[in-house]
Amino acid sequence: MYYELYIDLFFAENFMMDSLLLLFAARISKRQVKRKRIFLGAVAGSLLTCLVIALPIPSAALKMILFHGFVNVFMLKAGLGVNWGRDLVYAWILLYVSGFLLGGAMMVFRPYIQSLSLFFLLAVGSYYLLLKVWELITAFSRQKDFQCTVLVSCKGRTLKLQALIDSGNSLRDAQSGKPVHIVGRQAIRGLWKDEPVTGLRYVSYHSVGRENGIMPLLELDRMKILRRRGNETETITIDRPLVAVCEEEKVTEQYDIILNLDN
Repeated sequence: MYYELYIDLFFAENFMMDSLLLLFAARISKRQVKRKRIFLGAVAGSLLTCLVIALPIPSAALKMILFHGFVNVFMLKAGLGVNWGRDLVYAWILLYVSGFLLGGAMMVFRPYIQSLSLFFLLAVGSYYLLLKVWELITAFSRQKDFQCTVLVSCKGRTLKLQALIDSGNSLRDAQSGKPVHIVGRQAIRGLWKDEPVTGLRYVSYHSVGRENGIMPLLELDRMKILRRRGNETETITIDRPLVAVCEEEKVTEQYDIILNLDN
């Protein structure tokens, strides 16, 4: 049994896959690399792969070492410009993770692809699909960095609230210039109970679907923000914080209060 290998098609497929893998690895590692260099690295990797295939090397183990060691390391150095040491090991691992993800995405449809052009189209489509999935995963993981617990105190009462630090909240009190946090009605009822609210003021805001809205503005006694930093908890105390009361019971289904980043 023998196989016929068309070296031009083999080179074209490898160049496409190497280019996408390098692009994906660069995006994940947030390396600022020009695409021209990435494509040149893919060309070098594909040429070396073809060379290893063509050479009469009797040892399969030696070929594996050349493929996964020399060829890929050279391609990473040429395409991404990584340094020797930890950076190179990290990039090498990313290359194989990218290959595993991209190969898995293509495996579903590859048996039905007969032409090289459709293969290229599938490869590019799988690349952009993986990018979107990666962006969603990254956005979800980053959201946890903006979640925290808040202890609000007023009228001798203290409530524990789930909070979100939102860069989109830029509310400020027109009189004092202090930043304003947004809280739901449920939390305010828990603090004030049946006591009358005095000294009530209002703050204007703009949001999607509402250009000129207003919310009641209240001053609390104290607010403690408990935020996880690795294995430690960072505590930020704010005296006399201002909160705007929205119309809903909770600001969102998950959060009781939205914090202002300016604090």
